[in-house]
Amino acid sequence: MNELAQKIYRNQRLTPGEAVTLFDWNLLELGRAADYRRKLVTPGPEVGFVLDRIINYTNICQAGCLFCAYHARGGIVAPYEMTIDEILRKVEELVAAGGTQVMLQGGLHPHYTLDTYTNLLRTIKEHYPEIYLHSFSPAEVVNIALNANMTFHQVISALQEAGLDSMPGASDLLVDRIRQKVSPNKMTTAQWQEVMTALQRNGMHSTATMTYGMGETLEERIQHFTVIRQTQDETGILKAFIPWSFFPHGTRMEEVIPATGMDYLKIVAIARIFLDNIQYIQAGWLTEGLDLAQVALTMGANDMGGILTEEVVVKATGIQTETSLQQMVQIIKNADRIPVQRDSLYRAIRSYQ
Repeated sequence: MNELAQKIYRNQRLTPGEAVTLFDWNLLELGRAADYRRKLVTPGPEVGFVLDRIINYTNICQAGCLFCAYHARGGIVAPYEMTIDEILRKVEELVAAGGTQVMLQGGLHPHYTLDTYTNLLRTIKEHYPEIYLHSFSPAEVVNIALNANMTFHQVISALQEAGLDSMPGASDLLVDRIRQKVSPNKMTTAQWQEVMTALQRNGMHSTATMTYGMGETLEERIQHFTVIRQTQDETGILKAFIPWSFFPHGTRMEEVIPATGMDYLKIVAIARIFLDNIQYIQAGWLTEGLDLAQVALTMGANDMGGILTEEVVVKATGIQTETSLQQMVQIIKNADRIPVQRDSLYRAIRSYQ
């Protein structure tokens, strides 16, 4: 073994510079190293998934990110806003199907106030107190706080009091050079970190995502990882890391060459090795497809995320990957893993031996 491989198998922390060199490794060697690190975190063969539903209650968003094909100004999906009754019907359908988690997603609506969000949360919890609300995003917190002249902590406290259980750490790419090009109207990297700190102060969990393939360098991909690792060192609130490849069709970045399956598997494996303080790495089946996600389970991933009933944002780019409970169970079994339906805190609900 070379010196870097020895550090990996001794479970030592890698520097950003060392992590960049992993992109040059043979994929099988990288996958073996990542799976070794995965076994140190979760020794068993269990792979979790959650029955959830994404409810995109509006696509009216003033951020206007170049990489998004779903927002109203993108011209693909007509502007809309759901009524509270429409939202409640969707939650009711999830409950009837045995689902446990709702993800409310809506972007940066120019006229929504903090009251808009808290009223929505309270209404859902009044009707369905058993549903776990893993909803909104750091960018929405920043937007609400700036419009209301409040601190991030105050906004999150109000959302939590109204019924919010946790918040996805939707982070796109935490590299300000890229953010200035593709999403200049959204939060900065520092603001994302500040929201994570505010969530920690309120005793709430989050996750971290990554949208790669938007023109960033390999060093900038590791820069994104470094922000996440540092944030987790400081807060300890990140339950999982979820990478997504950027698909340019239908966006204002159609000239970008899409990332490959090889890129995805290396991202998963390097994330597992570098993000040594995050327990769960999700296999992004929605953007990468079920077959590639299955391979990712042998390269460091140990969770399949959600069934994601009614996902629409990614579909706006032309990707039509869907799955069901039965298919998810079979995909995991075929990877020689044990499927486990879990809750939002990664506690087992049912095992499919």
